[in-house]
Amino acid sequence: MNTRSLSVRYGLYSFAAIVLLFLIIKLFSLEHVTYLRFLNVLIVIYFTNSLARRNHRNNADGNYLNAWAALILANVITVTLSLIGFVIYAQFIQPDFISKFQGGILWNNHITLGQAALTLFTEGIGCAVAISFIVMQYWNESPKSKVPVSDPTEK
Repeated sequence: MNTRSLSVRYGLYSFAAIVLLFLIIKLFSLEHVTYLRFLNVLIVIYFTNSLARRNHRNNADGNYLNAWAALILANVITVTLSLIGFVIYAQFIQPDFISKFQGGILWNNHITLGQAALTLFTEGIGCAVAISFIVMQYWNESPKSKVPVSDPTEK
């Protein structure tokens, strides 16, 4: 299986896990526990690491930039689908969802759906690039990726 299809697959897996997380939060009425929303970062890290491990195992001599691009593609797919899901949820399923936002540094209490979507997109892409880079650095420095040049005990 090629790298692009693996990226799409892992992006879809990550998105499905995030949807499942927020569905569980909604079903158990835990929306007020904001710390549970940070679990989506752990989900993205898990699936990014799984894809990196699989790419490393299949292409141990592969190109670093191609492997990093595969991780970024998977995470951008996750961010894009999550953003579409957020907009659908805020627009059609629970229209008063946006009115519950408290505002923040960038906006007052009157945030629009477009502003919230832009903020989530920017945050998601930044997180996707950072997580992809961190995971690639780990796999680049892992002991399995080190190939000895010569045996020091040989004479």
